Amino acid sequence: MMAQFAMSRLFRQSTTSSVRQSMLRPMQARSYGSNAAIPTFTSTSSPELDEALERFRNELFIPLALPKRQRKSVFREKYATQLQNEPITVKISETEEFTLTPKTRHDLPSKKDALEVLKMMVATKNFSNLFPYLSALRMSNYAINSDRWEYIIRKTSDAGKLSTIIECARQSQRTGLSLSNKNIARRLFFELHRTAAQADFKGIPTVKALKLAREAASLMDAPEHSVEDIQGDPKHQPFVIGTLLELSAACAQIQEADIALVRGYAQKLDAAWSRGNFKNDAATGFETIERLEENLAIYNGMRLALGLPKAAQDTGNFKARCNELRGVLISQLQKVKNVNVLGDEVAKTLLRPKPEQKAEENA
Repeated sequence: MMAQFAMSRLFRQSTTSSVRQSMLRPMQARSYGSNAAIPTFTSTSSPELDEALERFRNELFIPLALPKRQRKSVFREKYATQLQNEPITVKISETEEFTLTPKTRHDLPSKKDALEVLKMMVATKNFSNLFPYLSALRMSNYAINSDRWEYIIRKTSDAGKLSTIIECARQSQRTGLSLSNKNIARRLFFELHRTAAQADFKGIPTVKALKLAREAASLMDAPEHSVEDIQGDPKHQPFVIGTLLELSAACAQIQEADIALVRGYAQKLDAAWSRGNFKNDAATGFETIERLEENLAIYNGMRLALGLPKAAQDTGNFKARCNELRGVLISQLQKVKNVNVLGDEVAKTLLRPKPEQKAEENA
């Protein structure tokens, strides 16, 4: 019922068929060539989502992507009567024309409506149009904040579509997604960890997670994904390096990664250790969850690396640190009720009673 209400509200404004062939009625025809900022959406399995995307394209993205002269004609009140009396079409591609009609800024779909479209993508697990949609929202000055990006990353991960997020990061200037934001980087790398954990750190999902993690790490060398202060730069934080270590070690165990890769990440984690904050001193429950999302992959990465004899010589102080972090993690896990964290395979293993403890309980 809530989804139906959201959809009915989203389409309360009439969806006009603004894009049409100029031969349907007499019009002036003006051509300014194609505009790369105008998105093209592919059909999905959801007619409602297709309709919502088309509405945003016709009522927001195309009008705002018009050249300055045509944009003035659409939005300035003094041109409204003239435009109503003498409709104008502009060619926006080789096969498509757009009819200029008078609008005010209040006529445009709202930012709340834009978020409803994202929710529809999530509900239908249709993310094929996510990149062009987010790019067009940015072009329209509809900003996506870090909390919303975290939501998008989490939901694309649930649908197995994290590659879409990497593409959004690769084209950061178009989407606004920057991995220099620690919260966004934490969310992405935890979801990559979770993807492999759900596959018991084996098989194609784990190999794919390592590939995406390495692509993300490579992107983080670019200026748009970097922070000048190394202490605040996510790519130099143990949780990023620890996730790369975890995934590479898991892949090495199944002969899908070179041991040299594991050794390299082990050395980097050892060098970055002082920049981490692992202890159970979080001020709030939310901060404890954030700490857990960082620590689970770090702990598991060290544990897996210690199990690879050829990498052991590069693990430095891992054994002592791993034992210490295990106790910290158990204490942290006992304080939270977050389903995502408690459902993590590494977390469940940590909370599982040891055989001797089970024997004492059954005695």
